[in-house]
Amino acid sequence: MKKIKLLGFLMVALASSLSFAQKAKNLKMYIKPNTVSCTGVAPMECMQVKLCNEKQYNLFYDKIEGFNYEKGYEYKLKVKRTEVANPAADASKYKYQLKRVISKKAVVVESFVNQKMFLSKLNGKNIETKSVYVTFDLNTNTLYGNSGCNHFNIAIEKDKKGLYHTKSGIGTLMACDEAVMKLEQEFMTALQDKKFKIKQTENKVVFENQNKETIVFSIPTTHDILSFIDGKNWKLIQLENVSKDYDKAFITFDVKNNRVNGNAGCNNFFGGFSVKEDKISFSQLGMTRMACPNEKGDVENKVVKYLNATDLRFDVADQTLNIYQGDRLVLMFAISQ
Repeated sequence: MKKIKLLGFLMVALASSLSFAQKAKNLKMYIKPNTVSCTGVAPMECMQVKLCNEKQYNLFYDKIEGFNYEKGYEYKLKVKRTEVANPAADASKYKYQLKRVISKKAVVVESFVNQKMFLSKLNGKNIETKSVYVTFDLNTNTLYGNSGCNHFNIAIEKDKKGLYHTKSGIGTLMACDEAVMKLEQEFMTALQDKKFKIKQTENKVVFENQNKETIVFSIPTTHDILSFIDGKNWKLIQLENVSKDYDKAFITFDVKNNRVNGNAGCNNFFGGFSVKEDKISFSQLGMTRMACPNEKGDVENKVVKYLNATDLRFDVADQTLNIYQGDRLVLMFAISQ
């Protein structure tokens, strides 16, 4: 009797195993040449992946056993996807294994991509204001920024001939003074629903439409940015995308001596900083040791955490200093009046 029961158990287990094995599939997978910041169990970098039956790319939080990803390459893979029995609550329901690399193609990414560019010339006229700026986001194939008064977002695609096609944009609907609105209208008319040949010479980026120089942007150099932020009091106005009055929190840069000081929300801090291109890092930060109320203490802990991070980028807009961790805006400061 025991042998019969054992045999029955083994047959059920084998049937279950065979049933589970049938849930494994061989699939084609397409991978973009760049990763983006994402949050799984913790902040991480995610590949952008599209399976053969999908129309758009999605963030990929898992690993592919046997596959070593290199940024700057488009991949086409054949992978085995197996459904995991009883996955953990924070784990994927699938396991992926590389069968073979079908293709690996190097992709040249123009250096103006993912750079904040300020309008310097429009339809032959020099533009002095720094209120109009754009960023070409390769992750979403969009141009986004500020058109002088309003924020906007425009889809942009590159064709096989190397021309960039812009679509009609969407944006906010604020009203500003007449001169700003006139510039905004002229800029958006020049930018939307056009085909451009884009050329870059050092920090100048030229958008040509029908062989005519239509829009010229300037990418601020590190020297430009440091000169702009030097000696000013920058008051914290946004933390982790939350805009509010953060009371005493501010930061000031002494560019000549590579020193920084400020207030993290409760205590004063001081130390050094260094910059390489758009990367910024803070070092040997010291602080006073006052006891802080709960809310101020929470703000201070977050500010200090970001200032001590090793993967910070920064840029400036018309009146703001922005600090990013990876691709995520974590701190925004405005010039204190």
